[in-house]
Amino acid sequence: MSGGELAWIAGCIAFASFAQTLSGFGFSLLAVPLMTLVVSPRDAVVVATILASVSTTSQSLIDRKHVDLSIAKRLILASYVGMPFGLTAFIFVSETGLRLVLGVVVVSAAVVLLRGFRLREESYRFDWLLGMVSGFLSTSTSTNGPPLVFLMQARQLAPATFRATINTVFAVVNVGALALFISAGKVNSHSLLGVAVALPALGLAMITGYAVRRNVTQERFNNLVIFLLFLSAISVIVSAFTH
Repeated sequence: MSGGELAWIAGCIAFASFAQTLSGFGFSLLAVPLMTLVVSPRDAVVVATILASVSTTSQSLIDRKHVDLSIAKRLILASYVGMPFGLTAFIFVSETGLRLVLGVVVVSAAVVLLRGFRLREESYRFDWLLGMVSGFLSTSTSTNGPPLVFLMQARQLAPATFRATINTVFAVVNVGALALFISAGKVNSHSLLGVAVALPALGLAMITGYAVRRNVTQERFNNLVIFLLFLSAISVIVSAFTH
């Protein structure tokens, strides 16, 4: 990779990390499509997964007192069920098709939330279903956030609980995703170089994000979630047509 390409990757990671620190999600949804402007989609997925592991693990530890453990456990178990199927799709299925479908689904989910859709507290079947979909997306496109965001926003979780719970799920799931990528031989020197260069940018963006999010009220948080879902969907759809 050239110096310019590495600088672009670091900038993409900083932008995605800042957004995720504010909202609790959006790292790979924002970073992967932007990184594919200078690296292959598969390298971008691996780089994003490795760096997302660092970001989500750090945030899950910092915010651990706010985690809803019952939701987190169900989503983690369901995600691990879906991950092997996602890896199969990552290896054999066109990524363009996967991203196009994902973009359309994310737009639809954002519209449904915008119209006020809510889940009953005792309804757990959506946890298992959307958790498996998230696991599938984790290893196929590295964009496993939308199903979890939809679920937690529909449950009207407080911002602190939302961020802590979703990052806990991401942190545990990313470990499994990385293990599958390594076993499949998808981690190479190019992706590791990108990770090394982008790590400082990730750290600085997280520090900035934690400072800014003190001013994010419940209403602002809800609007931010919807905005990032739409932005993520647009980013994914554009990347599907340009690669």
